[in-house]
Amino acid sequence: MHSPDHARHPRRHGGRRGFTTLEVVAAAGLVSAGLVSIVPLFVRQARLLAEMRCERLALEELANQAERLAAVAPDDLARHLADLTVSPAVARVVSNARLGATRDDSPLGTRVVFSLSWDAPGRDERPLTLATWIVPASTAGEVRP
Repeated sequence: MHSPDHARHPRRHGGRRGFTTLEVVAAAGLVSAGLVSIVPLFVRQARLLAEMRCERLALEELANQAERLAAVAPDDLARHLADLTVSPAVARVVSNARLGATRDDSPLGTRVVFSLSWDAPGRDERPLTLATWIVPASTAGEVRP
């Protein structure tokens, strides 16, 4: 039978206390392996967040350009499209942003496609695009089935 003192302190009589060097090294190795596998995920997440921010700003820029175009008189459309520039707020964040537009006239109206590319992998080959239509004043009020 054990004494009441032994029930309160079971390792006091004969058991070792603490950790061996081998246990500490093994634990440190496991922690290090975990950190080495997790750190690249944090780096990748930071890159993706920066990329998403650039893409969001680029889409907002294209939408803003389309809204500005809606306020342009039809006679000034060609001059406006020739003078397109990226806003300073977007130019500060999106590196080397390049804005362009193409115009296609048809009987239904004028289709303008804005494109924005920047220095990012794949963005020169696949720029973001946004299409908008400018309906002639003579058909703007008509409703077609």
